[in-house]
Formats: sequence, C-alpha cells, structure tokens
Amino acid sequence: MTTADGRQARAVLRDLFAGAQRGQGRAVLVTGGAGMGKTTLVHDLQDHASRAGARVLAAVASRAERELPMGAIGQLTAAAGEPWPLTGPTSGSGASPQAIDGFHRLMHGLAEQGPLLIMVDDVQEIDAPSRHCLLYLVRRVSTSRILLVLGQRTESSPPGTALTSEFVRNPHCTLVQLGALDLAGTEAVLAERFPGQRRTPKVVRPWHHISGGSPLLLQALLEDGGDPARETDPGTGSESGPEAGEGFRLAVRHLLDQLDPAAVRTARGLAVLGEGEPPALLGKLLDLPTGTVTRAMASLDALGLTERGRFRVAVTRATVLTDMAPEERAALHHAAARLLHRDRAAIDEVARHLVAAGPLNESWVLPVLRDAAEEALRGHDPERALTFLRVAHDVGADPRERAQVRAEIARAEWEVEPAAVRTHLPELLEDHRAGLLGRRQSIRLIAHLLWHGRTEEADSLFAGLDPVEAELSADCRAQLETMRAWFAHSYPVLGARYRRNAVLDEAALSRSVSALDPQADGALVLYALMSEGPTDTVQKKAERLLEGVVLHDPPVAPAIAALATYVQAARLDRAADWCNLLMHGAGRRTPVVRAILAAASASVESKLGNFEFARRQADEALSLMSPASWGIALGVPLAAKVLACTALGDREGAAECFRIPVPEVMFQTLPGLHYLQARGRHHLAVGRYHAALGDFYACRDVMAAWELDVSASLSWRVYAAEALHELGSPAQARELLAEELIQQGEGSGANAWVREQSLRLLDRMGGPRPSRGPAPDEAHAPSEDSGPEELSRAEQRVARLASQGFTNREIAARLFVTTSTVEQHLTHVYQKLRVRGRTDLPAALGRVPMSRSVDGQS
Repeated sequence: MTTADGRQARAVLRDLFAGAQRGQGRAVLVTGGAGMGKTTLVHDLQDHASRAGARVLAAVASRAERELPMGAIGQLTAAAGEPWPLTGPTSGSGASPQAIDGFHRLMHGLAEQGPLLIMVDDVQEIDAPSRHCLLYLVRRVSTSRILLVLGQRTESSPPGTALTSEFVRNPHCTLVQLGALDLAGTEAVLAERFPGQRRTPKVVRPWHHISGGSPLLLQALLEDGGDPARETDPGTGSESGPEAGEGFRLAVRHLLDQLDPAAVRTARGLAVLGEGEPPALLGKLLDLPTGTVTRAMASLDALGLTERGRFRVAVTRATVLTDMAPEERAALHHAAARLLHRDRAAIDEVARHLVAAGPLNESWVLPVLRDAAEEALRGHDPERALTFLRVAHDVGADPRERAQVRAEIARAEWEVEPAAVRTHLPELLEDHRAGLLGRRQSIRLIAHLLWHGRTEEADSLFAGLDPVEAELSADCRAQLETMRAWFAHSYPVLGARYRRNAVLDEAALSRSVSALDPQADGALVLYALMSEGPTDTVQKKAERLLEGVVLHDPPVAPAIAALATYVQAARLDRAADWCNLLMHGAGRRTPVVRAILAAASASVESKLGNFEFARRQADEALSLMSPASWGIALGVPLAAKVLACTALGDREGAAECFRIPVPEVMFQTLPGLHYLQARGRHHLAVGRYHAALGDFYACRDVMAAWELDVSASLSWRVYAAEALHELGSPAQARELLAEELIQQGEGSGANAWVREQSLRLLDRMGGPRPSRGPAPDEAHAPSEDSGPEELSRAEQRVARLASQGFTNREIAARLFVTTSTVEQHLTHVYQKLRVRGRTDLPAALGRVPMSRSVDGQS
C-alpha cells in the first residue's frame, strides 16, 4: 500500500498509466477521506489519459443505485458507445456468468484498439453485480493495456470489502491511500496559486494548520481570498494567517455531510461540550459507546476538521453549532450542564452551558449562575458576570432572589459603565424598603448612591442600618464602616456625623494595617487622616496599606485613600510613584478601575507641574469612562486636565472641559473643590480676574465651612492674590500672600511650590519678603549665607531628570539604579539646595555649583 498526498498520488497513477500503454495492465484502488482530493486526482488522470490518446470510460456509484443491478457497469458500457445486452439472471449477491464474461470481452476488445482507462468512483456504494464484474476484470488486466482505477471513501462503511482484500493480496494491484497534505505539500499548492511569492515556513504554517492538510479546505481558504503576501505585516513581519470565510464554511458543511450519523453527532457534541474533552465524557453526553466516539473523533481528525479532539479554527465549531436545530442545541447544552454539575466540573463551564441553552428551571441552576458571576468579577471580567446574572434573573421566580440578582447586576454594571447603574437605583431602593435585599447588598447600594450624588437616599439607608449594626456580621460591619468613612471624606458637610468615630479613632492609632482586609484598612486610614491629619503615623499606615495590596490586584478605594494621605501631606513625589506603580499593574483590570487610577495620577502630576503627562493621564481617564459614569468624581480628571491645559497654553483644551456638564451636588464634595480651584486658575490665565476671584473665594468659604485644612492640594490664596493684584488691590494681595507664607512655613503639609509662587508674586509687586523662623525640617539646614552645596555627579543626574518631570521609577530605569537609590539622592539634593521638592529644582539648579556639566541622559 502506498500512502501519499494528492501530488504524490498523481505521479504514481501517471507511471501506472504509462505501464498500461506498454501492455502492463494494472488495477488501482485509491482510498481517502472526503476532501482529500480523490475526485480531483481521478479527473487529472482522466485528462492526462485523454491527451495521450487513450480511451476513457468513467462511472460513479451512488447509494441511490445500490439496489439497481449492473448500474455501474451500465454507465461504463454506455460511455463506450457500444451498449450490449446483459444476458442471464442476476441476483442481489452477484451477476450472471454470461454478464461477467460479456463485460470482460467488451473491455479487452476495446483495449486491443488502444490504451483503455476505466474509472469508477465511490465504489463503496456500488451494486453487488457490478462489483463482481469489476473483480473479475481486476484479476485479468495484467497482460492488457487497461488501467482500472477505483475510488473509495474511507469514512463510509463500504459493503465491498472484497475489493480491498483483492487489492491487498494481488501483486498486479496497487492500493493508494490518500493522506493529508504535509507542510511541503501545502507550500506546493500555494506556489502553484501564487507563483513568484516568497513563502517561508512561518507563512505556510498557518495555512497548513487551519486546513488540517485537507486539499478541499485549503482550496476553500484560497477561494475566500486568502493571499500569503497580504497576511504578512510589513512592519513586524508577523504572519496573521488566512481568514476562513463563507467558502470555508461551505466546505466544512460538505465534509460533515459525508460522515455517518454517529460521527456527525460526535462533532455536534464536541462543539457543544468544548475543546479536547475525553471520548468517555462525550459518550455520556451523546449516549454513545466510547469506542464509537473514539472512531468518530479519529474521522474528524482525518478530515482536517479537528486535531486531537479540538476544532482547528473557531469557524468550524461555529458552523457545526449553527447547522444544528435550536432544540437539539439547547438540549445538548442542558445535558452538558447537568453532566458537568454532577461531575463537579468548573463552575464557569457549567454556567456557560446554562447561558447557551437558556433558562433551566432546576433548583441548582440559580446558585451556579450567581457563583460563576462572583468568580468572573474576582477575575476582573464583569461582562462575563453580567452574562451569567442576566440569565439568573430570568431563572429566579422568588421575588427575594430576583431582587438580589438585580443588586448583583448593578454591581457588575458599575465595573463596566457606572452610568448604567442609575437605571437600577429606583427599583433597588424599592427592593431595600421591601426588605428583599441582603444587608451586604444594601450597603453596596449606598456606594452606588454616593457615587451618583444621591446623598439623601444614601443617608436614609445609613439611618436604617445604624440601629441594627450590632446584628450585622463582622464583614458587613466593616463594609458599613468603610461606607461611612467615604461618606464623611467625600461629603464633608453631609457626612459630618461620621467624621469622628471614637472606636475607629482609637483603632487607627493602635492597629497596624494588613493585606487581609484592605477595604477596612482604607477606612482606618481615612478616619485617621480626618481626625489626625497627614501625620507621620498616618503616612506610615498609608505606605503599609499600599505595600500590602499592590501585588494583589489592589482594590481601588483603599489605594485612593492612601494616595489622598500623601497628597494632603504634600508628598506629591511619593504619591506619583505609587500612582505609576498602580497603573503599571492595572493592565488587565476593568476600564473603570484604570480610569480612576489614571485620574488620580493626572491630579497628582498636575500639582507637581508635570503638565504634559498630567494631560495625557486625564485624557486617558476621560476616554475610558463617559462623563455620565464619573458621578461626583468627574471633578478630578476635569480639574487635572484644566490645570494642565492652562499651564501649557491650550486654552481651547481647558474650555472644552467646561462644556462637559457636571452634577450640581459635586460642589458639595472634595472633587468639586478641585474643580472650583482649577476653574479659577483658568479664569486667571485668560484674564477673567473677577470670575477667578469668585472661584477662589468660593474655595475659601467652602473650606472654612467644612473645617478643612488641605492647603497643600487646594491652595487658593496665592491665586486670589494674583487676581487682586491684576484688579488693582495690592494691599489685599499682600495680606493674602503673607497668610499663605505663614501657612506654608509650618507643619508637614507645607507646599514648597506654593511658597515659591507666593514669593515670586511678592517680588513682582515690589514688596519685601517676610522674615520667618526655620521650619522644623530646616532646623539643621545650612544658613543662606553659606550658599548652596555642590552636588555630586550622581546627584546631578538625578536632579536634572527630576527637574524635567521624570518620576522616580523612570529615573531609576534610565540610570539603571533602584528607586530607593533615586529617593536617597533626591533627599540629599533637597537638603543641599534647601528646597522642599522637585518643583523647585529648575530654579535651584541654575544657581548651584556643579562638579562638572552632566547631561540628563548620562
């Protein structure tokens, strides 16, 4: 037996035909699966023989004529143009001796006139009398000029096993097994179709994989417009592979039509159940013996549709599923769900089948769908969670169950598009009032209400939960305290009653944070920040909180709480470093999480004076989430972008931000304060001094009413003083600047950049600089009379890059040192130059003696 692909088999048959021309007759049985090129091979030989002057007789057997005696032989004699009467009786088991002899004499007579090629395709379907006639001829062709070629499909169950036996034992017969194209065969087909193109193995391999070596599928890919030259990216040189289209789908359907019912059902079960499932599991699903399934899977592999039980391309699986009746497909998915649930398979897999099949009214279904949604949320895949939950909502019949699923849908939708949650709030509030929600879900509802500025309803839920706090589980109490902390922090007036919590104040001073419950730790940091201010102790807690969660998909709220501590303490460099680290690890997080982190980064960078980077981060935040989804937090990215655009002279970019509607309630929140200050600074930059002064005084009044001292991040006096100066009120301006300098000269919240701006404005106005005692961290600094100290070469490199706006992490990467080393150098630089931060570096570096000129890139 010869195993060959179509190209190799063509050469074999042509050689055998040449022998027949010389009087060395031969019989050939060509076997192969559907789509392996058997018919193409037969036609090629037929054309070759005709061109060589041979006589060609062809017939095709069919299942429809299997019971028609001498049907195939009748086609051959008709093709010869010399019909002859078939005498003698026939039976279902064979032809009469007279018929067999008559056919033999006719064929040999034709061969005496010239070479004769006899071809019969699909002999597995041939009628018994015709088979007997052909077998008689097979045994007597060796001394004639006859080449007898029979074609047989291997995936069918042919009744004519006698044919195969004859071709195996008879030395004058040849058995050719058509196999799949190998890589070289695939390359040869592509070379024939696209002469002159360069084809590397990397180019050919995707074609070979998708087609599975099937000539039919490969031809379909070519007919769909595939071109190896088009599928190579000229920039990267990567090979994307051909795209399977409608022609490919039609070829797949043709191959499936050639399979027996058990193999077709196996293909459908494999498409429903998934990839690479063992035959035993498929057998259970389809109620078929394992051996039958194993043979069917081998047939699918042989046809090029699958590879070791996996569909080679998704379009093949999709075609199988599409061609199933909806009822059969749903029934198989339901059966698969039951089977996998019984076998304790992965809950996500069970839920996938429940989604594909539609609702199933069985008691275990709803818990499975809800658990799968929870698992998807933990894996940062809220879209998948929503898919499960929407089916769960249709399954649930109990009002309480449906209400709780609605709450879970709102939670998942917030991760995708927070604006969508607003449509659920009225119904969820009704569910809460009716007692249909669990306590945990009611607390989450508070979070949604606060985010969207619905404070009265949130306050009402707080009021209902406060009296029953003792009845709550420990985790629910921690969750409730977290909501209280954020209410108090974000809404300083409306949440004032929660600003001071005696229990948590004590805990915040005594307890160390950990990574076990970051949400509760974030609440502790907020309470400590509100009650104690940004003390060293609170900053250490914030640092430990970030260190504990940064490697473990940090929840956003605790991270923002820790960053707020650094911002309020005017440790903007440290806040920026943590923002970069959090952003770097957020690549697989949801767009909402990435948007919030980008907004935080933009806010910090705009305060550091890194305006180009701040604008990019703000644009990123606003592109990831629509304005309607930001709720009260919209003020943060808008304020950062306004500050950046104003500083960069992009007035239109800043004005564009003011065309975005903001919720009115935002002005009762901290993001609203940021927005007010940024708007005032924009008015100041464009010469609208009265409008600017109005916004700065509004900041003053709000901060006083809220009893807030956050001048490091929301300074207003220096800007109001500039507006007053431009409006011709220098005395009032100097008074505000004096207040600002006193404010910035004391405590850990001092902002060196604001102090420098104040002093510069005083110089512009021609007033004397006020004298002041040294701040605590300057007690041991050298006197101004001594002049700045000389920087080392390493310190110069770090200082230059820091003054250009690079973060500590970026400086470390450029200089091939650790972030800790960068921090140490900057500490020495600040001490030697007697400045408080990197925003003072550009001016300070101009007056410092250098050990030698150092390029920032060196």
